Amino acid sequence: MSKALKDSHIMFMRCLTKTLRSPEAVTMALVVPLVMMVLFGFVFGGIADIEGFNYINFIVPGIIIQCICNSSGATALSVHNDMSKGIIDRFRSMQIAKSAFLSGHVWLAIVRSMIICIMTFAAAFIVGFRPSAGFLDWLVIAGILVLFIIAITWVIVIFGLIASDGEAISGLTFLIMIFTFLSSGFAPPETLPRVLRVFAQNQPMTPVIDAVRGLMHGTQLNGEIMLAVAWCIGITVVAFIVAVQIYKNKLTK
Repeated sequence: MSKALKDSHIMFMRCLTKTLRSPEAVTMALVVPLVMMVLFGFVFGGIADIEGFNYINFIVPGIIIQCICNSSGATALSVHNDMSKGIIDRFRSMQIAKSAFLSGHVWLAIVRSMIICIMTFAAAFIVGFRPSAGFLDWLVIAGILVLFIIAITWVIVIFGLIASDGEAISGLTFLIMIFTFLSSGFAPPETLPRVLRVFAQNQPMTPVIDAVRGLMHGTQLNGEIMLAVAWCIGITVVAFIVAVQIYKNKLTK
């Protein structure tokens, strides 16, 4: 095992230990998917009319993406706390890989988000979600969701690095949450006003949601999978470069 990988694993275990010491946060992360499914499925499902879809089946991809985005706030706050409480100065004096600090947080965020995805699917089945996807379809769905988790995690790491305080992080993560509503997650973009429709059809969450929904229910896909992968990879590369550069700049101050 390379030194950078070993150091990243140590940082991951450190972040995991800190998370497990906050049972309230862990409980909320597990409860939110069920609450979201009940809220949108039972409260709004009875008044929604989506052509060709049971509303529960329609909204599951959007709920999954929203729960991933919601959980990412914990990563931003954790990064911010480490950057502002002096622990970085201690890490700087130790012989550890500079990349280990960020990668440890990212690894934990990926694991946490994957668990949340599983919990969301479980909650969805409880409230009536019935997909028709086969084994290969589920593998592709898992791959797309992992790519999205990695992309959104690196974006949120940037928020944690640049935020001035916890309140600022709440505002920044709320902006990401807005993207889930202004997408195809909860209503077809065609039903939105013109300006919002154009935005919804051309933002990164829409092809991810459409690809996952199409694979779940066997509907026709017209390049959404490749577009979703391209968006996720592009965002990851850009966000990774920006996050690393910001982190290096802060280390030199």
